[in-house]
Amino acid sequence: MYLYVGCNGTVAALDPKAGTEVWRTTVVRGLVGAAQADICILEDGGRVFAGCYGEIVALDAQTGEELWRNTLSGMGYNDVTLAMAGKSVQFVSTESSS
Repeated sequence: MYLYVGCNGTVAALDPKAGTEVWRTTVVRGLVGAAQADICILEDGGRVFAGCYGEIVALDAQTGEELWRNTLSGMGYNDVTLAMAGKSVQFVSTESSS
């Protein structure tokens, strides 16, 4: 069992006991500024689902290998909220406009 971390368009798996990185996969492709792309992740059934910049990618939870990708055609390029099997992950902005 790993701890999965999503940051800057990349997903990484860490060993939760040692804190060492097991694998790292960049899911944002070909974007200028991808290093600043928020990423939303959800693990279920041996897969890690990553939503970022209007796409969803399924990764093998043990290896980080990309299993499939869906560009969510027609839905835009905003943050992606994920929900499955009674779990959900979403971004909440805490910035206030003055």
